[in-house]
Amino acid sequence: MERLHYTDPTLAPALIRLLFHDCFVRGCDASVLIAPTPRYSSERAAIPNYALRGFGAVDAAKRALEAACPGAVSCADALALAARDAVELLGGCRYDVALGRRDGTRSDPWEVDLPAPFARLDDVLAYFAARGFSAEETVVLFGAHTVGGAHCSSFRYRLTGPDSGGAMDETLRRDMLDTCGAADLPLDTDPAAFFDPDTPFTVDNNYYAQLMSNRTLLQVDQEAATHPDTAPHVAYYAASPGAFLQRFSEAMAKLSNAGVLEGDAGEVRKVCSRYNT
Repeated sequence: MERLHYTDPTLAPALIRLLFHDCFVRGCDASVLIAPTPRYSSERAAIPNYALRGFGAVDAAKRALEAACPGAVSCADALALAARDAVELLGGCRYDVALGRRDGTRSDPWEVDLPAPFARLDDVLAYFAARGFSAEETVVLFGAHTVGGAHCSSFRYRLTGPDSGGAMDETLRRDMLDTCGAADLPLDTDPAAFFDPDTPFTVDNNYYAQLMSNRTLLQVDQEAATHPDTAPHVAYYAASPGAFLQRFSEAMAKLSNAGVLEGDAGEVRKVCSRYNT
């Protein structure tokens, strides 16, 4: 992970996102890693997963694991460990990852029901609550936006139309109009912008300060700064850098344990992108 990180600093944020997209669909079972084929589709073919990255990094880790201990470490464990290392490499607190996950044997694009970037916060809070996360934990996991970025297609509507999530800071709005350009670019040429342009490759609490200044890209993030269930947590973490680092690692550890398969369930894949045969 250190070698990969220093070769490509954008990889670590991608791995954190990859874990979330895996664990909130069928649990942390590496189902998002299955590659679609002409015979069957997979979660990777779902629209919310089009821009996911980091598959090659997990594959590389799995190859090393298989060379050392064949059939011992699942792809689900490899992804959970890679995300843990990504948090630490970006300046976050290291946390323990319990091992023993098994890999799922089903990956269906129709089961990918992740919240859309334009979702309302009440709906997102209900979504997280259904998976065992409180409003405070949801705000902490939103803190993953301390790194990485979003494609313009996720927030372009906020730049020119009515903004129900709170008015975007005018300087940021103008900067994003310049960045995003034409309104109908295809996905593969859709520009992207950092969530936190000040420290885009550092896990820190600056994201929450951005929220409180209306300098955030996504509507749902901006709503968190004023919603009665989340605003106190946003304000607390904006003022408490150490507390955020600790709670973010704790929330990531909890996320990595969501809906895991154990015992004889599932399998331990030999290759992360395809089921065993």
